[in-house]
Amino acid sequence: MSGDPGSAVDTGSFRDRDGRIYSHGDRIIRGISANALAEFKKLESTAFYTRFLQNGQLVESKLLKPENVQLSPEIMQQWAGFIEHRRIPVITYAYEWTFSMLRDAALLQLDLLEAALQEGMTLKDASPYNIQFDGGKPVFIDIASFETLPAGAPWAAYRQFCEMFLFPLMLQAYKGIHFQPLMRSGIDGVGVQTAAKLFGFRDRLRAGVFSHVWLQAKLDRRYGNTQQNVRSDLKKAGFNQAMILANVRKLGKLIKKLSWQGEDSEWGGYEEFHNYSKSDHRLKEMFIHDSVAGSEAGVVWDIGCNTGQFAKIAAQHADYVLAMDLDHFTVERLYRDTRETGIKNILPLVQNIADPSPDWGWRNRERLDLSKRIRPDMVLCLALIHHVVISANVPMEEFVSWLAELSDQVVIEYVSRSDDKVKALLRNKDDRYSDYSRTELEKHLGKYFRIVRQQAMESGNRYLYWCARFEAGLDNSHR
Repeated sequence: MSGDPGSAVDTGSFRDRDGRIYSHGDRIIRGISANALAEFKKLESTAFYTRFLQNGQLVESKLLKPENVQLSPEIMQQWAGFIEHRRIPVITYAYEWTFSMLRDAALLQLDLLEAALQEGMTLKDASPYNIQFDGGKPVFIDIASFETLPAGAPWAAYRQFCEMFLFPLMLQAYKGIHFQPLMRSGIDGVGVQTAAKLFGFRDRLRAGVFSHVWLQAKLDRRYGNTQQNVRSDLKKAGFNQAMILANVRKLGKLIKKLSWQGEDSEWGGYEEFHNYSKSDHRLKEMFIHDSVAGSEAGVVWDIGCNTGQFAKIAAQHADYVLAMDLDHFTVERLYRDTRETGIKNILPLVQNIADPSPDWGWRNRERLDLSKRIRPDMVLCLALIHHVVISANVPMEEFVSWLAELSDQVVIEYVSRSDDKVKALLRNKDDRYSDYSRTELEKHLGKYFRIVRQQAMESGNRYLYWCARFEAGLDNSHR
């Protein structure tokens, strides 16, 4: 940044005209307008703000004295005040969450809104991007979203809440439609007219569909393109705080009743259906334990994490583990498990590495690829390579090259052609995967890594490798 090489503007924070986020080293600083500064001071004086802070549901924030801001003079002149926030370890997006993660975030949004309304404040927007997961639970981070509730004003963010929380949750719960592709295809969520088309006539009998989808879509068609000032009309009609509170509480009850138990999942019962012997499974557990412990990795990615069994082993040694899988229900189960057991350093995410979260939004900078948000010190690729090379049709060389760009250390499991899982993948395919062999894997690994340790499973069908990037001056002769 001009005049301040140690600072960078958050490219996704431009939509709020009353503030902007800057990173300065490890610090997260928000510049705010005079209006936002006054609202923050009011917010600090409320009882609900203190309560949610103490519960860990609001990000810790403090107003900075000018001498403690340490941003460039150019930035300093733009804003009336600056707030410093505690840094969240990794920023994630709603299209990477599970059903229960989005549901928990929606309930936090409503709880905060209800508490704010009771003290004369409101939330001016209702975006899941204002909520992050840290320590196994949702945390609200957009402090500048709180403002004084104008007399007679409706809940301005109601439609946004529906399109970014309620509709995706109802589509998943009622129709079994995974919300992640819908959220990723539209940065503003599932539009009301789209939702109305996805819910059939009989769906109107389901809780919330008639009032929040069908009726809202009808009103949108009637008034969406008119010059009528609906907000002004509502104010004149005597719209008040009690009406907003009633709507918020009804929405909370509706969302608490929404549930999703998953569809048939290949890996939903991984512990029961994997094809390892007990001794091989124990060998694999010990290999992961020793590799992560010996790596001294702070951040570990477990890609293709299944139910998270090995992510939990990694979490015993690493500061933070991102546990990712394309199977929504397995990640859903892992989130429920970590939430119930209190595991705070595992973050479950729905992520397909062959079709990962892209740079996206305005100028392709508003939402960022995961590797730009947090870099792993070690990557676990366990029983994954056959799915990448054979199912996703990614050449072995490409996959290993990507791993080398991503991290300095990798634990990778090779599943041989004689394994039942590989046979199943090849059963109805033309076998054009000449690069799928242990020899090819070791050849490509050798371009970037030295093999620190390897382990053959007793079955003879699977092999584990702990690999580390070559250090300066280190040759490959002792592999």
